[in-house]
Amino acid sequence: MVEIKNPLYDTAAPSTQALHAADHLQVTPDVAAPITVSTIYEYSSASVTANNYGPDQRYVYAREGTATTTKAEAALSTLTEGHAVLYGSGLTASLAVLVELKPKKIAIGHAYFGVKKVIEQYQGLVPGVQVVGAECDYAGVDLVWIESPINPTGEVLDIEKYALRAHAAGAKLVVDATFAPPPISYPFRQGADIVVHSATKYMGGHSDLLAGVVVAKDTKTAESLRYARYILGLNAGNLEAWLLLRSLKTLPVRITQQSATAKRIVALLESHRRLAVHTACHTPSAEQTSVGKAIHGVQHASLQQICPPFDVARQHPHGFGAVFAVNFRSKEQALFVARHLKLHAFATSLGGVESLVDWRHGWDVTAEPTLLRVSVGLESYEDLAADWKQALLALDDHERKQAAKL
Repeated sequence: MVEIKNPLYDTAAPSTQALHAADHLQVTPDVAAPITVSTIYEYSSASVTANNYGPDQRYVYAREGTATTTKAEAALSTLTEGHAVLYGSGLTASLAVLVELKPKKIAIGHAYFGVKKVIEQYQGLVPGVQVVGAECDYAGVDLVWIESPINPTGEVLDIEKYALRAHAAGAKLVVDATFAPPPISYPFRQGADIVVHSATKYMGGHSDLLAGVVVAKDTKTAESLRYARYILGLNAGNLEAWLLLRSLKTLPVRITQQSATAKRIVALLESHRRLAVHTACHTPSAEQTSVGKAIHGVQHASLQQICPPFDVARQHPHGFGAVFAVNFRSKEQALFVARHLKLHAFATSLGGVESLVDWRHGWDVTAEPTLLRVSVGLESYEDLAADWKQALLALDDHERKQAAKL
């Protein structure tokens, strides 16, 4: 079987990698990879064990592998600087990591609540597994799991710090980098042992596929993961793999643009908040008060006060990601704004080309009910800025009318 990862593109720019990393696997004259939905493949006429898909590929049954999955994994492997294995969802990918590493004591920090639920399921299957916090003592810990950037705030962790602590204790470090796919971050450079992505988000990028990715440092771990995937049937479907392959071609340009716009919107909303505050040097105008008074805080890596400091630019060479959080002074204000933003769909998830706003408390009760998570899409900064302004002014007008009724 041909080598999935093409070293020819290891040193190419991310945009080139995204377009050409799977070229060596194409055996038809199609410029765009064809949609293939077959679950079975005819044996070679030479031998049932011979290559049957071009000169150096062999496929028999879709659970074992398909040409489309192989191409998607080739592109993912080059982009992520590792060896990628594709799954049916991000949580399926998370389960696959636990099955592969078989941890007995897990230290977990900030993480998607769904990942914590998967770990609970794992504990039910493997009695005696302990779970502690990522800031606890690592004595006896064999797996450290962190998320960076963090859901729902978009703030970042010092991955290298956790890698050094984990490795000193003899543990593996898993980094969920869903919020910062390449070229926003490369966790292996900071010492991660395994990287996990929900490919449903930025890698898919169009809100139309469900998939997950585990990226290993070495081929041996990747092959072990693939074998377990084959046995357990944790595969992504053919159509999902094709949609992902299509989407990866634009990932670098999408995520860098979304990240740049998000940083500007974050700065704008923080400015609105500050300008609504009376100080010895500043008296807000009526409009400044109306626009900014409901904003209690804005959270994003670009505003984060990092202590102790680390080289954030080295960890995030092309931006901080396109998700941030806005905290309001009441739950009612948060929900009003979510429902009155016109260019942001009021829906869960993130990473699509369209901007989204989500009331996280509805999914995760540990999230503050006053918090909105924002995923910035590919709309223009000017249009998104105007959308926020009109929603905040509508909130002010609504509250004035409600107060007048009292």
